[in-house]
Amino acid sequence: MEHWIILPVATLAAGFLRGVTGFGFALAAVPLYSMVVPPQFAVIMVQILQIAVAPVDIYHNRKTIDRPALKLLFLGALIGAPLGAIFAAGLSPDVMRILIAIFVFIGLIAIAKKLTFRSGRRPAIIAGAIAGLLAGIAAMPGPAAVAYFLGTGADKATSRSSLLVFFAGTAVFVLTTVLLTSDIATLDMLYAAILSLPALLLGTHLGTLLFRRLGDGGYRMMALGVMFLTAVVTGAKGLEGLIQ
Repeated sequence: MEHWIILPVATLAAGFLRGVTGFGFALAAVPLYSMVVPPQFAVIMVQILQIAVAPVDIYHNRKTIDRPALKLLFLGALIGAPLGAIFAAGLSPDVMRILIAIFVFIGLIAIAKKLTFRSGRRPAIIAGAIAGLLAGIAAMPGPAAVAYFLGTGADKATSRSSLLVFFAGTAVFVLTTVLLTSDIATLDMLYAAILSLPALLLGTHLGTLLFRRLGDGGYRMMALGVMFLTAVVTGAKGLEGLIQ
């Protein structure tokens, strides 16, 4: 019964980060959810929520979305997401937590070093494939996708809007793969997502208000902070489980 109370509260916090950065939701929600439910439950719940809120995101951000880049990222993700979901089905919860932390740290290092590269077909497809793989494993396409947009010099509005739409699309890929290849999805996951949806909408709205006050530098620092805290919390819990 406890998780029915904690999940909406965690969703509100993760939704706020999502509203600020465009990618904070999965990075924050999966570790927070994993404190009270298995990681597989958390991953699927995140997918359901991101799909449910997608129409609102598309409507509010339709003018700043980078459509050419998104098409290429989706092409790559279509390859990577199913592979990641299949791979994740055979992992233990604690191993998944450690992998999540490693993936987030990799993305954190890439952003902190301000890696730059040309925008184009090949980089976008590769970034999409890596993001899809991470989405399938842990519902976290963020590190690769964020590194792509920041690395190509996209402004904060374009980055945020495009990331919101991209994550909704990868959620469709992953959830479809899970439903077709395993039986771990349950009605409890759907009920938990429905219960938490209002909290996600509210958190995203509050985060958007803060986003409008941030400059490009502030946006980058917020992204780094979100990824760092997520990696530390998730990695610590995974190591604790393996040691015990």
